[in-house]
Amino acid sequence: MALTHLAPEREAPWDARAAAHLLRRAGFGASRAEIDRAVEQGLEGAVKDLFDDGKEQEAQFQETFRRLSGSFVDFSDIGQLQAWWCYRMLTTRTPLREKLTLFWHGHFATSVHKVEDVFLMHQQCETLRRLAWGNFRDLVLAVSRDPAMLVYLDGESSTKDNPNENFARELLELFTLGVGNYTEKDVREAARAFTGWHRDNTKFTLNAAAHDDGDKEVLGRKGKLDGRDVLDTVLAHPALPRFLARKLLVFFACPEPPPEVVEEAADVFQAGQFSVKRFLTALFQSKFFCAEKCRRTRISSPAECVIGACRSFGVRLAAQECRDHVTAMGQELFGPPNVKGWDGERKWIHAGTWAARQAFGQRVGEVVSGNDFGPHLDAFALVPAEVTDPKKVAELLAERVLEGTLSKKTRAEIAEYLVAADEGPKPDDFRDNGDFRAQKVREAVGLLLSLPDYHAY
Repeated sequence: MALTHLAPEREAPWDARAAAHLLRRAGFGASRAEIDRAVEQGLEGAVKDLFDDGKEQEAQFQETFRRLSGSFVDFSDIGQLQAWWCYRMLTTRTPLREKLTLFWHGHFATSVHKVEDVFLMHQQCETLRRLAWGNFRDLVLAVSRDPAMLVYLDGESSTKDNPNENFARELLELFTLGVGNYTEKDVREAARAFTGWHRDNTKFTLNAAAHDDGDKEVLGRKGKLDGRDVLDTVLAHPALPRFLARKLLVFFACPEPPPEVVEEAADVFQAGQFSVKRFLTALFQSKFFCAEKCRRTRISSPAECVIGACRSFGVRLAAQECRDHVTAMGQELFGPPNVKGWDGERKWIHAGTWAARQAFGQRVGEVVSGNDFGPHLDAFALVPAEVTDPKKVAELLAERVLEGTLSKKTRAEIAEYLVAADEGPKPDDFRDNGDFRAQKVREAVGLLLSLPDYHAY
């Protein structure tokens, strides 16, 4: 069975490539030291480490946000909040939590462009982060009562005299069951059940006077149903485990999981009582996830591309600049294009966004500063200063950036580029001049980040 626990020593090597795959999918890439540590921990230990709560750092994040808010940074500005999230993704010691927060943000998509309240968007993000790998039951209830969602899908104006169907429809179609597993009558009746689920400024409130307390029928269940009853009914529906398991497989494993894997994953999700942590623990240790066919099969999202490069290769960029690159590549944090979220995969790539990805690679290649505050890429942290043979440097970069999957032809081209100058090849300068060699290494990293191979995640 595809999700059977993998025995690395017998069935596949647990090596740097395998560890890099895990840390890339479960986070935003990893430094060489983090990859080596994961190899030393073994598969089970590395997976267990992904779920370290990081409570001390979370307390630091919250205190930093509190101190900066209003006095130094205006977090009522969406650009500042986007940069703050980029900062968290860049610096967190629990990248899986941020990765899941990003996943749920696309799943339960809301946009500041309609909500028009940055605080509500921040509050929703905090809720998604707090419940990220908990029980899906708790998460969907919290989202149903979330003020930003109530604004975005018009729940705050839904009353017994005028029930709004937007949230009920998206709950059934996009959040839990999928098309074909409910009827239009289910949508109408569910909308009646959620009437009166309003907000009082930044908090949920139940407006009893606006709630329809009459008899209803949703997905075969009859009675004086309210929103909680609808959620319980949805959570008991046999389509839900399959729908959620497939979305998690697509995001973490591969774009087109085979039907038999989806069915097996649905059983795992249901057996784990909808615990996201238990599901992902099983997935990350499975034969399916660890197989070659799941490696480099996704196209990185803009956040994965930018944050992943910075975390993996020690690129120092300000959070605001990271935000700008992510946005230019087509992923506006807190502003997905519609209630479906981002389509992802091949939709990430078109002429404009590919140009933005190329520009990011060039930026990484040029970042060098004479002070401690400007952008920087430490070339000698990637390639030891004593390695001066351009062919060996090219091999090291191929291994470090793309786990050795780069073709021989491209490696040879990188080696040639390392010694190239406007006046012609300068192999002696590359060997003897540390500054020249460092800058050429930076540029070569930028070139590698501009290759289609790198964007296969």
